[in-house]
Amino acid sequence: MGRRSSSSLVDWNSPANGVNGEPFVSSLPDEYTVNWSEELEQLHEQSSQWHFIDVWTRRAMLERLGSLPAAPTVLDVGCSNGYLLADLRTRLPDATLVGVDLVASGLRKAHVNVPDALLLQADVCALPLPDQCVDVAVSANLLEHLPDDRRALGEIFRILRPGARAVIVVPVDPSCYDCYDRLLGHERRYARRELARKARAAGFVVLQDARLGAALYPAFWAVKQRNRKRYGLLRGDALERRVMQEIEGTADSMLGRLACRVDAALLNRGISLPFGIRGLTVLQRPGERA
Repeated sequence: MGRRSSSSLVDWNSPANGVNGEPFVSSLPDEYTVNWSEELEQLHEQSSQWHFIDVWTRRAMLERLGSLPAAPTVLDVGCSNGYLLADLRTRLPDATLVGVDLVASGLRKAHVNVPDALLLQADVCALPLPDQCVDVAVSANLLEHLPDDRRALGEIFRILRPGARAVIVVPVDPSCYDCYDRLLGHERRYARRELARKARAAGFVVLQDARLGAALYPAFWAVKQRNRKRYGLLRGDALERRVMQEIEGTADSMLGRLACRVDAALLNRGISLPFGIRGLTVLQRPGERA
């Protein structure tokens, strides 16, 4: 399909590739931390592919990639099981897709979902990629797991070509941080304009800083406040059971899909409400595309 060679991105023939039959290049630093696990990967996967808020999140991100060159290089930072990579492949059949994650089980599933994507086991705070090699970067629900999200934003800025975009989604509203966030290893839920402020400090221009899930927010807020009061002290198996019940109780629904369509209509008309479940921030590295 005329895709760009990956040789300028990573050494795909590295001895690390193929060890124990793994379908990814491992490029881990000597010391690193991961605020995620294979158990959480499995827990989260049960709802993330078809749930209305995740489907809407991925669609909203794809609609904001901007104009791209022929056969672009697209990086998914925190690609997990590859659902966003799969949507990117459908949208951009000639792109070179690169997925980065720390958790091996997610990368294995990403390989099944998008066999031709280049997959890297690496730390977003130390990306094993050269400067200015990516045409667009996306990241969904990753930065909240990082103690040093500013360093990650700096790395994303570094690998983007001049004029290229980054489309980033994070959970928002610190007042909604509850047992669910704690189990999933969230360092934070982002305050209004927090991510935009940190991105500007990294050198980005902020093109859009919006909220997703505004129509769902009142019910979401009520559940989060209940959880904070009732389940704030839960730990261990009791915490996991509670979160599992919450995931099962928010299964895909017609009402949820309708709320997401309302969300989309508002954003398409340039209406951004100051509240929501997730933040959608579109960034650009200054400069002109080559």
